[in-house]
Amino acid sequence: MTTIAEPATLTTDRTVSRDLLHRWSLSEVFLTGYHRLDETRFAAAAQLPLSHGYFRDRVAAEDVYDPLQVLEAGRQAMTYGAHVHQRLPRDTAFLVRSWRLELAGRPALRCGDRPGELRVEATVDRHARGGQVRRLGFAMTLELDGRDVGELVMDIGCAPSEQYLALRRMQRGRDLATAFALPADPAGPPVPPSDVDRRQPSNVVLDGLRAEADALHAWLSPRTHRNRSMYDHPYDHVPAMVLSEAASQLGLLMTGGASGGRVATRVDGRFDRFAEVDAPVELTAVPLAAPGASRMTAVQGGVVVAEVDVTLPEA
Repeated sequence: MTTIAEPATLTTDRTVSRDLLHRWSLSEVFLTGYHRLDETRFAAAAQLPLSHGYFRDRVAAEDVYDPLQVLEAGRQAMTYGAHVHQRLPRDTAFLVRSWRLELAGRPALRCGDRPGELRVEATVDRHARGGQVRRLGFAMTLELDGRDVGELVMDIGCAPSEQYLALRRMQRGRDLATAFALPADPAGPPVPPSDVDRRQPSNVVLDGLRAEADALHAWLSPRTHRNRSMYDHPYDHVPAMVLSEAASQLGLLMTGGASGGRVATRVDGRFDRFAEVDAPVELTAVPLAAPGASRMTAVQGGVVVAEVDVTLPEA
């Protein structure tokens, strides 16, 4: 296995190699530069586009960047930093164990006339066993167009691809399924896009919504399998980003804020198990004590696979 050569400078005039971000499409690459600071720190830059079929598909909140777009840019900085700063091989699989995004508020996310320039400074905590890196912890400070926008903390599992594939086959006891090869029929009546501040039905991840006491229940829609931002390349499990999107949409429905321009200021996810793409995922959201806060629990086969807390204060 080969390691990655280190780029010389931090730049904002071109994207980094999509290969180092595990991306097929250039349109899904937001990272534009990287600079090594020392053994445990690096800086990165990303451009947040003003037009994007998924992240900019908002109506009431079209004047601000989607918090999950900031999260995705941070995730790309993590992937690139793991390869270049930590020199992990190209075939390393990265598994999101948890992440927590804390944002300064809606004004910090506002859009200007030019695409947003995100600056990231990251500290890396490396955990190795038997001479192999097993986990990486990232603590990132974020600046958007010169404004302090927030912080992102991630706990990431690492495994060579052959070990990852062996683990997944052992867990399933059968061949892996990928989202691209599966039917994309709704799992129930699709949630109307306007209810979750979307224009395009393909960006709605919830089907079969129903209310029960203080909780909302829905199914993760199989239609996400055809969304080439959520599934840029073949996945054998539901990505953490898709589950975070589901929590954000349920959070909007919990607060009745789709028409009020609410955006998340906190996304706190714990991903304990793989959510298989070829089995139903039931989602339940309940309110938390803080205003605008809710917790989504994702269950598959009677087992909790993930929990994601979101906070969406009034705009």
